[in-house]
Amino acid sequence: MRPVTVFAAAGGNAFMTDIAAWIVEAARLSGREAHLEQHALPADDGHLNLVVAPHEHFTLTEATDDEVRRAVAVSVPVCTEQPGTPWFNLTCELVRGAPAVLDINRHGVDGLVARDIAATHLRLGGVPSMAHGRDGRDVDLLFLGGSTPRRAAVLAGLAPVLWDRRTELRLFRFSRPVDGDVPGVVFGRDKYELLGRSRILLNIHRDEVKPGYFEWARMIEAMANGCAVVTEPSAGFEPLVDGVHFVATEHLADAVRDLLDDPDRCAALGEAARSAVLDEHPLLSTLAPILDALEDLGPAPVAESRRRNRAVPRGHKPPLLPEFRPADDLRARIYRALLDEMALIRSIERVRCSVMHGDDDVVTVTDTPAYADATPEVSVIVTLYNYAGVVLETLESIVASTDVAYEIVVIDDHSRDAGRAAVQAFMDAHPDVPIRLLGSEVNRGLPASRNRAVAATRADLVMVMDADNLVYPNCLRVLADTLAADPDAAFAYATLEAFGAEPGLRSELAWHPAWLCETNYIDAQAMVRRSTFERHGGYRDDDLAYGWEDWELWLRIAKAGEHGVHVPRMLGRYRTQASSMITITNLVAHRMRADVRALHPELPWPEGPSSSGELDPELDVLKAELERVHRALGAARRRQELRQAPASVARDRFVGVVGRGARR
Repeated sequence: MRPVTVFAAAGGNAFMTDIAAWIVEAARLSGREAHLEQHALPADDGHLNLVVAPHEHFTLTEATDDEVRRAVAVSVPVCTEQPGTPWFNLTCELVRGAPAVLDINRHGVDGLVARDIAATHLRLGGVPSMAHGRDGRDVDLLFLGGSTPRRAAVLAGLAPVLWDRRTELRLFRFSRPVDGDVPGVVFGRDKYELLGRSRILLNIHRDEVKPGYFEWARMIEAMANGCAVVTEPSAGFEPLVDGVHFVATEHLADAVRDLLDDPDRCAALGEAARSAVLDEHPLLSTLAPILDALEDLGPAPVAESRRRNRAVPRGHKPPLLPEFRPADDLRARIYRALLDEMALIRSIERVRCSVMHGDDDVVTVTDTPAYADATPEVSVIVTLYNYAGVVLETLESIVASTDVAYEIVVIDDHSRDAGRAAVQAFMDAHPDVPIRLLGSEVNRGLPASRNRAVAATRADLVMVMDADNLVYPNCLRVLADTLAADPDAAFAYATLEAFGAEPGLRSELAWHPAWLCETNYIDAQAMVRRSTFERHGGYRDDDLAYGWEDWELWLRIAKAGEHGVHVPRMLGRYRTQASSMITITNLVAHRMRADVRALHPELPWPEGPSSSGELDPELDVLKAELERVHRALGAARRRQELRQAPASVARDRFVGVVGRGARR
């Protein structure tokens, strides 16, 4: 029998290396000599060369195009990608010169045949090394997969079921190959051990495709470890049986709840699946006859001359075009005008505060009766500005916290609505809750308000919250325990269920500076050690990081070689609201990114330009906004003339002209 060499890209996704290792193991069980190769191209050496994920192995190489073509001609590609994706399209271009083609999914076979590429289905099954001893299952539900908008939205809908369960929602990004250096993602034995600890593996399809693509690799390794698999409806799962070996349903929340509430049924489902993939339908049973059929396979002719001069598709990024930024100068003018407007209004507010209170920076302090004697483990700070309609929900969610001693520090940043009064009423109704209300008579902005609130806290742990977000009852306890378990962590954060206008997830990824340099994926809602704030000086309060103060703080922490720790559970809620066409932060996002990058050049920033992904408003909307700002600035400057007038005249005019608005 011909020996087998299984190839997988050393620089590719480690998931593919796992699949390659299964094939090597099954080939050896069939009686063949087999080994894994990750640092060379296939050669005409008499071996059966199986190339797992050809779209990676043939593109992540420095070989010439002719060398790649010769390697394809002596290879049997094992395709792994879902039809309709860019990776599948790349695969089709690469495998046309191969003498035979395999695919691990029937959907993939059909997709290849539709492209006039003959293909055979290599149905995956279990191998002995997958199975891990199961002494106990301390994880109720596990999710492993790339973060996509659809998956995030589906997971967010499960938060009411999962928040008080022991979950591991391990998501990752596809911006670069996923390997052992990516936090939260496990491979090989580490993955099997995690699966062996889990009661349920939840499977959610990447895209809205019906019937869904049955993710064979993920299903098989879970089933081999006795996990009960709950998945969205799928096709191409035969010979496995829905309802016997796994549960397929559109009602994921109900299925998960029912299985977790019925441990015996959950265990029986997992055991039936384990037996099916390891004993009844192992990988050996499908791989061995395929290898026998390939025994007489010879090299295919190298690609025809009409294709010989065509470049081999490569996985490397091509040179990127400059980022499309229409009306860039207009955006910059609006941005500067908006900041000037805010600065001028704040200056006027300080004049008003000085006239009304004798000082230009007055903060009134109000405490509940329980505040003075409280000894909090966690201080929760809530920044409030014009959120009278939702701040009570936020406070109620904090008060519902269990098993933790806390205090609440609310800072009202001179709201123009009844937010401060709403908080005061809440304090009156909850005299037994330690709450301090800081009422600022001037608007100082979000970062300065947070810094002021942090300075007023008494606990060593500070939970940062905005006035429109919420926490589940166990959030404070879990985050505090997480920091206790990792004394070197600067802060801890949990996955947030986004609700409202745009359901999904926030803060769903583990701490990873390379990802953090691509975009800020960690929300400000986090538990930060007081010593972290003291060491780093709190939030930056200037134009360089306007609107991105939390991101800049995380980057500062990363630059110092410190880290945050992620809790892969949905423990908080992030309210999303329909936004206007224009926000200050995305008018000149590329310039702001450049400023932030210049502050921390030592970090692993991505190479080349990147698209910000922000919405580009229409030009007439931009012009209308600029006109509005100019009108507002003109009115504000007329009011600022008070500062140049004699004090007595200024007082009379201020009370007469501006004071009327304060009394309304």
